[in-house]
Amino acid sequence: MWKESLCVGVETIDQQHKTLFNKIGELICEVRAAGTLDKQKCISTILFLKEYAISHFADEEAYQQSIGYNGFEAHKKLHERFVQTLLKHEKIMVESDFAANHVRQFVGMLAAWLLYHVSEADQRITHGSKQVMYEEIVFCCVSGVLEKMVGLQAECMKKAEKHNESFAESVAVKVDFTGNASGHITVVYPVSFIKTMMYEMMHFMPDAIDELELSALREVTNIISGSVCGKISNEKGIPCDIKPPAIVSRSTLPSDEKIEIDTGSGIVETVMAITFHDSQE
Repeated sequence: MWKESLCVGVETIDQQHKTLFNKIGELICEVRAAGTLDKQKCISTILFLKEYAISHFADEEAYQQSIGYNGFEAHKKLHERFVQTLLKHEKIMVESDFAANHVRQFVGMLAAWLLYHVSEADQRITHGSKQVMYEEIVFCCVSGVLEKMVGLQAECMKKAEKHNESFAESVAVKVDFTGNASGHITVVYPVSFIKTMMYEMMHFMPDAIDELELSALREVTNIISGSVCGKISNEKGIPCDIKPPAIVSRSTLPSDEKIEIDTGSGIVETVMAITFHDSQE
């Protein structure tokens, strides 16, 4: 999973990132191997990842403070939220005696979150960030996330007026807005594109879409939605937040609010409906 483009230019942080990615890669191989899941190996790897990630976050935050990084507080909150998500997954796995489906859900979430966090939030520590205009927020967030996570070129993506994608075989993930905004953003991924994503993100081509892939899709959509909320807050000064992502039926989505994005490797459909409020309800 590791690639040199993920380097932030700080040797200690980059080495820790490589260790995390290598361990996740081992866990992916384990949960995808034929035969019975080696529960004890999974448990030891998961415990290592939890402890190493928390230790890494502390080192990363210490470095940010040492250089006076002005995004420190926001970055620390990302770490804190992820630790809570990690502990939630750990609790579920322990209660199920590390059932294979729960382990796969954990792996999908972890791989997707870490890949984007390192390629986006961690890059800002040393490389800075770009501002995006509000009217292009959804398009830019989707294309930006797919560029960082799937290796597609954002500048080559475009809104698709006409295409041949039927979305007959696809997965739709919906995230609701809260705070001073209500509504939702939903991203629809064709199965063929999902397979491309998994290959680029985790270096395997799935035969079918199961818990691992669905968990990764939920996390990718969570990242896109969080990016949309963050840019709305930064660009327009409108506080908003998001609820946990959920798999939904594409057939229930409105047809007049869609943005269909030609990624160069398939069409990704987004549906966004949002209403802003003067005060939080």
